[in-house]
Amino acid sequence: MQEPKPESESAPTMLHSLDLDLRDSQEFGALDSDQLAAASLIDDEIVRYGMEWRTDGKAAILKFAPEVEQRFEDETHAARCRELRMTMTFGFGFFLMTGFTDPLFVPDLGAIPYAIKALALPPIVIPVLFGSKLSPWLREAVATLAAIMAIVTTATVGAMSSSPLAPYSIMTATLALIYANSTFPLRFKFAVVCSIVCCGIASLEICLHDGIGFALACMLVFQTVVGGSFSLITSYRIEKSNRLSYLLSSREGLRLQMLAADREILTSLSNTDALTGLVNRRHFDRESAAALSDEANAGKEIGLLFIDVDHFKRYNDHYGHHAGDGCLREVAEAITQALRGTDTIAARYGGEEFAVLLLDVTREQAQSIADRVCRSVSARSLQHLNRKDSVEHVTISVGVACGVVGHCLSVEKLIESADAALYAAKRAGRNRVQFDLAEAA
Repeated sequence: MQEPKPESESAPTMLHSLDLDLRDSQEFGALDSDQLAAASLIDDEIVRYGMEWRTDGKAAILKFAPEVEQRFEDETHAARCRELRMTMTFGFGFFLMTGFTDPLFVPDLGAIPYAIKALALPPIVIPVLFGSKLSPWLREAVATLAAIMAIVTTATVGAMSSSPLAPYSIMTATLALIYANSTFPLRFKFAVVCSIVCCGIASLEICLHDGIGFALACMLVFQTVVGGSFSLITSYRIEKSNRLSYLLSSREGLRLQMLAADREILTSLSNTDALTGLVNRRHFDRESAAALSDEANAGKEIGLLFIDVDHFKRYNDHYGHHAGDGCLREVAEAITQALRGTDTIAARYGGEEFAVLLLDVTREQAQSIADRVCRSVSARSLQHLNRKDSVEHVTISVGVACGVVGHCLSVEKLIESADAALYAAKRAGRNRVQFDLAEAA
């Protein structure tokens, strides 16, 4: 994988140079189909959002593909609600502060400004208190309505007054619009609606005000429209930046999921015997040593089964190595089936040998489990006509060693005892279970 280019390069170049295409089946082979589909969509959106304005205008549309848009809303809903709650609370404080300036700007209205502004309080309070319970669209719509109500009522108070300072009250509404678009901030498409409505109403009120001359009216309308337009540019850039940041973090999250899945698969492969699906000898030795050194197991009885497929070399010579591999898989499956429901670790120890660690078992229980394993393999009735004895199917010999977990019992001693028991079973005629009790004790 190539290294990404320095961040100082332009966004489009950086996005195209990242060799992290989420559609790469090799890199994301561990992801399921839904994750791969999401990864592909996110990668497409990153490329699109990294572009400058194109002739078809698609790069400027602040909306994802439907599936990505839904993920975006689901994953950012809580953070967006917190953001709105904080900025709306601050804006609400600004709105209340205008009550202190009303006696200075519009003294002729008396208590009328307070009555008018009281009408705007419910739509302002609702998104603050209940925004997290609303759907994304309704949440943004209510927030936009609250902004419009606050801005329009502020402008209306100034428009109703004949005071010489009334125009200052009207321009306070322009400051509120800039706050709504840039600090709040409203989502861009809602900010456009808010700006059109508020600039239109404020401009109309300025033009119809008897106490504002033509020149002053033109200047106030110009300032209102310019303030709304500049704040819209800011709103657009903020939302585009937020959406691009979300895409990049989502892709990184999927990449980390892929790496974690790959690590899990590699760990599993490194611990698993490819032929039988059981754990391999290295993992078995590591787990056995861990079990005997675990203080939680101190004083518990432990057992070890060493299993060998009887006359397996003759089986390979007669049926071929491919059939021999099939035989080992059948034996492994029979062992697994016999051990089902027990606390054990089963492994292919090497060649035709298998090992089973029995945790927290008595000698009688170990004997019963070993007998069950032996019968399970025999019950498969795998034909073996090259044994040179009276048996005509595949069987196993099992050596069993038991001991008590403590400082006197080592893995090496347990293996040595089980191995001795296994050879005793072979000498006794195979297809049987044998204890080496003296060594095990």
